[in-house]
Amino acid sequence: MSAAGCAPRFYEKAADWETKRILFGKAAKIENVDNDSLDISATEPVDLKDLHRNGSSADFLGEISKTESGARVLSLADALGLAIRQNRGYLSQKETLYLQALDLTLTRHELAPLFYGEVDVGTQSDAREGDQPPEQIEVQVERPVLDPITGEPVIDPETGEARTRIETEIIEREVDGLIATNTFTRRQSMGFTMLQRTGARLAADFTSDFLRFVAGDRSVNHSALAVTLTQPLLKGGGFKTTLEVLTQADRDLLYAMREFANFRREFVIDVVSRYYNVLQARDTVRNNWMAYEGFRKNVDMAEGLNKEGRMTLTQLGQLRQAMLQAESQWVNAIRDYQNQLDELKIELSLPVAENYVLDESELKRLKVEDPGLRREQAVEVALVSRPDLQTVDDQVTDAERRIKVAKVELQGGLDAVATYDVLSDPDDITPNLNFERRAWSAGFELDLPFNNKAERNFYRSTLIALEQAKRQRTLAHDQVRLQIFDDWRALEQARRNYEIGQLGVNLAETRLEEQRLLNELGKAEARDIVDAQRDLVNSMNQRTSTLVEHTLARLRLWRDMGILYINKDGSWVKKLEEEGDE
Repeated sequence: MSAAGCAPRFYEKAADWETKRILFGKAAKIENVDNDSLDISATEPVDLKDLHRNGSSADFLGEISKTESGARVLSLADALGLAIRQNRGYLSQKETLYLQALDLTLTRHELAPLFYGEVDVGTQSDAREGDQPPEQIEVQVERPVLDPITGEPVIDPETGEARTRIETEIIEREVDGLIATNTFTRRQSMGFTMLQRTGARLAADFTSDFLRFVAGDRSVNHSALAVTLTQPLLKGGGFKTTLEVLTQADRDLLYAMREFANFRREFVIDVVSRYYNVLQARDTVRNNWMAYEGFRKNVDMAEGLNKEGRMTLTQLGQLRQAMLQAESQWVNAIRDYQNQLDELKIELSLPVAENYVLDESELKRLKVEDPGLRREQAVEVALVSRPDLQTVDDQVTDAERRIKVAKVELQGGLDAVATYDVLSDPDDITPNLNFERRAWSAGFELDLPFNNKAERNFYRSTLIALEQAKRQRTLAHDQVRLQIFDDWRALEQARRNYEIGQLGVNLAETRLEEQRLLNELGKAEARDIVDAQRDLVNSMNQRTSTLVEHTLARLRLWRDMGILYINKDGSWVKKLEEEGDE
């Protein structure tokens, strides 16, 4: 029972050891993937006790500001680290890659010696009709001792009873028409098969059949050793044909790891985008609150002017209506901020009910940066750095290799076959083999290619697959150029929009200040005040939005250039390959 309980753990460790050996061996060939990023071992929950708590107040959040008092503050680095360790989708991607490597261990196993052993034990009872002679049975009979002269029973003088003696008598008994036979059987077999890289298959089998007739206690044993070697010489032979399945499975895992490297880049950008979007939503709440507070002050001032007869009720009503709209926008912004914050918690696998607040200094550190190279240089870097372009190039090589395999399969079948058999002696009840009782044979098996329709179709499909792979390669290169062009346009657009937003903020602040002065003098128009206040809020929101978008556009450019590398803690670094620097 103890051994049975340990067996599952042993198999689990054996599977992990072999699979990690494959994954870690390939990780050295792929940028942006390391051993830590491939390990699916369960990790301890992240201890968040070291995170400092929020000590500042946020009046612009209204009632929910109380929930942020004393909440733990998550920096961007903290959020990325949590996402790498705990995000459900990220962990599922790692497990999917692990399972593909696990399947590869089985494919490799097909080229190793495959041992087997089995034992069959049973009993059998057989009853059948048959003609049988009468059965003779010895019976013990007690008879009196007779006097030889008188023929009377002899009396024992001590007991006064007649003396007796035991005699054996043979009698015959009729037997019914059923014959019953009870037997005990045992069959044991062991052996192995092994596929060589040349396509040769070696098989060895040792079998022992043991039979015992229980009633008669007679035993019969038959043992045999059979060895067979089959070497394809035409169809199915050669290294390329034999190893094609293993080669393709190995390359498919390499492609999957490259896709995982791209997934890590995309995943980090998504987490960064969610983080900045929450900060942007918080900044929108602040801007809308400032607008609401501004309208309240304007309404208070307008009410005083109305009492003095210096402002009409219509103008006062416009300001009050604008104040109500500003309050509604502020309340809606608070709800949007809370929703986005809760969604980020789920993304980081944090309890939604617990209170967290993001580090606002992360938003203040953002700035518009020049990428530091021209668009054409970015395209050149992408063409030599993108792992997906390496994959489409390799897939052309795969298609060319499959054509060679398909050509081999078009040939007829010609196999060299050799067998060697050893038997046991007929009268030997032990499983010993008598190597003098051996037999061997050698020859060829020819399968003429009269029915090669499937092979013909496979060959033709490989030719088509090669042309498709070549077109996919050219398409992938064009798509990379398109992505870089689009990223570049998005970067320029975000930069210009940020400049427009900054100019809009400056202009709106000047207009609003002017309208407030005019309002104090009773010369302002309510519509002008409302427009200036709304333009200021919109410009401030646009400035923050474009600043975040420019940062994300720069990250996407690095991603599509293939130079965005993710560290094991989730942080990123921009790194150019030597080819790109040149």
